[in-house]
Amino acid sequence: MDFKRFLAVPAGAAALAIAQGAWALDVPGPVVDPQWLNDNLEQVTVLQIAGSEKAFAMAPKYETVKGKKVVSVVSGHVPGARFVDWGKVRVERMENGKKVGKLIPEKADFESFVQALGVDKDDTVVIVPLGLSGSDYTKATRLYWQMKYFGHDDMAVLDGGLANWLAAGFDAGTGQPEKIEAGDWVATDERDEILATYAETRQAVDSNGKVQLLDARPPNQYLGVFSKSKTVPGHLPGADNLPTDVLVRADGAAANFLPESSYRSIMEFKGLDPSGAAIAYCNSGNLASGVWFVASEIMGNDDVALYDGSMKEYGMYVDDGATSVNPAQLY
Repeated sequence: MDFKRFLAVPAGAAALAIAQGAWALDVPGPVVDPQWLNDNLEQVTVLQIAGSEKAFAMAPKYETVKGKKVVSVVSGHVPGARFVDWGKVRVERMENGKKVGKLIPEKADFESFVQALGVDKDDTVVIVPLGLSGSDYTKATRLYWQMKYFGHDDMAVLDGGLANWLAAGFDAGTGQPEKIEAGDWVATDERDEILATYAETRQAVDSNGKVQLLDARPPNQYLGVFSKSKTVPGHLPGADNLPTDVLVRADGAAANFLPESSYRSIMEFKGLDPSGAAIAYCNSGNLASGVWFVASEIMGNDDVALYDGSMKEYGMYVDDGATSVNPAQLY
């Protein structure tokens, strides 16, 4: 799969190739649009992370604005989608003798989780977020990152998520998630090159910029004006702020990805090297998955990792004095 291409190839060409048996269906890039998904809906497995089961089952609502039908409540699901419980995507487990929450599950546990969604090992997967904000799409990119870490490549995120699907005029499914038969998906790899540990992040802090640190949180958290519970205030020394919400554009209906060239311009404006070694982090590894996805999958940087424990884990070492880190350094 060519990750540097992220908009769908013409649906007609894909359909023709399938009809002729030229190749099995593969996503054209890490991001697909609603038209591509609609045209290939029967050939893909759709995993939707869009709020509660109640919202998944509820029909969307529409209103007329200046003679045009627009979505007023984004709910329901892409027809045939499997409901993904966001609360089960990440888990609490021990890391270096410390209990850390919201980490990637152990290999066997994640394999069972994906199988329970009815995913088979050869499935083409499209992950659907709610799509109203940057923090919505990072739920999809987090699941994408975890599946990639354990070896799955043939997958994409729906641009603009469910909000964009509805805005494009496609119907939503309603009703409670159907019971599905477990799939045979297998966690084949542990791609450590896309996962940064605490030790690797500490080395990056001490590298004097040789490894770029990308902070995906809102500016008020980056600057230490506000901090989430169980996190130290401020940011890692030398880190640059790339807030998730600046990595999407809102067109009035959904939060969509930007062209690859725009991401390069943003990073270059910030004095960052789009192809340089980097570690993305946030508070718990969710928002950071969006920065990782943009840098790795859309921009094609194969030297970027996500710090899974992020500031919640990093602060544990600062607080107990287990390293030479001084809290004052987190400015």
